[in-house]
Amino acid sequence: MADVKEKTKKEQPSQITYGLAAVVLVAALAAVGYYGGFFSPPAQPPSNGPVVLPLATPEARLLLASFDRGAALTDYSIKYSANDNGAKSSYALVKNGSDRWISVRGTFGKMAGFFGKDNSTDVVCLEYGGIEKCAMSGNNTNMADIAASLKILLPTSTAYLNQKDDTRKLISTGAIKLADGMVKEKAGEYNTQKIRYMLDYSNLTVQQMITLGISPTDESLLAITDQNVVFWIDDDSGLMVKSHATYNNRGTVGFYDTDYSEISTSAAQIPDRPGTLVSIEGFVGFYARSVEDYADRAACLSETGSARDYCFRNIAVEKKSWETCDLINSKEIYESCSLIVAQETNNHAICDALGVLSDECYIAVVGETGNFELCGNLKNQTLIPTCAEAATAGQKKMDEAAAAAEKLRANRNCATDTDCGVFGNAGQYCTPKNTTKVFANETSPLFACLDGVPCSCIGGYCGFAKNETYYACTSGVEELWMEDYIKGLIPGNSTSAEPPLNN
Repeated sequence: MADVKEKTKKEQPSQITYGLAAVVLVAALAAVGYYGGFFSPPAQPPSNGPVVLPLATPEARLLLASFDRGAALTDYSIKYSANDNGAKSSYALVKNGSDRWISVRGTFGKMAGFFGKDNSTDVVCLEYGGIEKCAMSGNNTNMADIAASLKILLPTSTAYLNQKDDTRKLISTGAIKLADGMVKEKAGEYNTQKIRYMLDYSNLTVQQMITLGISPTDESLLAITDQNVVFWIDDDSGLMVKSHATYNNRGTVGFYDTDYSEISTSAAQIPDRPGTLVSIEGFVGFYARSVEDYADRAACLSETGSARDYCFRNIAVEKKSWETCDLINSKEIYESCSLIVAQETNNHAICDALGVLSDECYIAVVGETGNFELCGNLKNQTLIPTCAEAATAGQKKMDEAAAAAEKLRANRNCATDTDCGVFGNAGQYCTPKNTTKVFANETSPLFACLDGVPCSCIGGYCGFAKNETYYACTSGVEELWMEDYIKGLIPGNSTSAEPPLNN
């Protein structure tokens, strides 16, 4: 995601609800040819020739043999792209002996995994928001879950053979109806045989559905109709190198495409592992933030047209994320999004990528930074006076911000936690140790809530590092005060309780 020009929820990270998880699952099924298990073209009318059992047709034999070819893979280097209803991702997978590597780039950013014989040497990387962090996976539960979301993409013999068995059952029960005839067709650099089929569960008996592991009452599955699939199978390797699947889910038309640019069945060089690693805690926190941000982006994918573009723009502006602007289809909305983010982040490099609004972008950045030199980048030189005026205003902003920061630094009363101490008759004050202030005797049940709360140097100022335990304690005290106060309002009752605090 560092290259923001490339087009391509709040839960605990251990639950792996990342947008990647959905992409990983769908792409993994596609990678082993399992759009034979979910989608599929209208069956051709029966011929007048001899009856051929469904599994004995040339189309079925070639499709099932492709799973066997996949199961036979030992070392490999595979690259492909996927388009899941407009959400684009790219994948690179390498296996060399016991070492495996995978890289996935999509709207969430970029993830990579370096996997060996066991978890002790596994490394996972995430590039998000222009920042890349890598950490050892080891046996940490959260990291193991994150690594698993990548490992599911790596082809395995078991996965291929399981999908072959499932597809064979779907063909034999009539759920998959293969179109008669295969078509020789070029798919990129590959010479292929194109196979088409349709998938329809509606005519299956209850027993057949149970045999397939499908619940007869699964309305979500039965709601998917018009499922059509096209596979392109390479003549040389026998592997699927392209697919196109369409379907209708309760009236909403969807699609999923894969396109392989490289399939090598020989050993390939594994990229070097990253030299700099962060702590597991630091990586998990970074990952969790990306999960939350991605959930916002994923919500936009359910929109269409300008609504989708404006949804991305709103997120980009809120997050100050030019990468999100890059997901916008409308050139006009993309440029307005980029201009706002450039101004918010003082990043004039964004202006270089704009067309119609490039001059306005430079002037907006100059108005924040006072950098008059950027006025020389204007396409319309008649706007230089306007740019110069913006530079004056921008320099004033910078000077005022610098003065405010200096004043803040000057007023700070601590540099480290050891500069602070607890004072007051109940330890209710956290101030610099060298204070000469005299504190009056005070009483309040709230003071007890400070017991165990660290007195620290926070942002240059001494103060209690209040936590959830502290706030739960004060909330309980205030509730008791409120109860006593209300009781005191009832005739015949009396209370000496203090009135509720006005916080």
